[in-house]
Amino acid sequence: MDDQRQKQILTAARALFFERGLRATTMEAISEAAGIAKPTLYARYKDKNAVFQAVVVSVLDELRALMDAEFSKPGSTEDRLTAALVAKYSAVFDMLQSPHAAQMMEDKGIYAGHAFEMLNTDVARRIERMTAEADYDNPSALTRLILSCASGIQKHARTRTDLAHDLKTVVHALLTTWKYH
Repeated sequence: MDDQRQKQILTAARALFFERGLRATTMEAISEAAGIAKPTLYARYKDKNAVFQAVVVSVLDELRALMDAEFSKPGSTEDRLTAALVAKYSAVFDMLQSPHAAQMMEDKGIYAGHAFEMLNTDVARRIERMTAEADYDNPSALTRLILSCASGIQKHARTRTDLAHDLKTVVHALLTTWKYH
């Protein structure tokens, strides 16, 4: 299947999953929204759960790319780390605005839990390496604390603006008060 058709399917499926939820989305609806025949869809995906897994992987790839871009920019450890976390958690915040987000997050463990774990592990390694290179004491503990705070902020944020502000505040507070070697 060519990249353009694959993108059509994943874009249509993603919109339907967020609009209707996983359980209410059908393969027929995905094929109609993507503008392709059902046999074409079934030639690539055995069922909607396989489509959902592919959507989750594409979302995680987008999150990884957003974060990589921010981690790779020039600037201080604090600026790059803050920008990467704001990019990730803002995108997640936006996704969680779907009325079906809770159900999909529940289902993601069934269909793509490993992919989520890999992203989180990659992010933790990147932060730990970054803080070690900046000569912070106990980068592993600092990373766990940063990610725990970021996760809590994301869960309790009321707006995207509050989320970004709170992440910036916490990262700044942690990095400016944490000991250097």
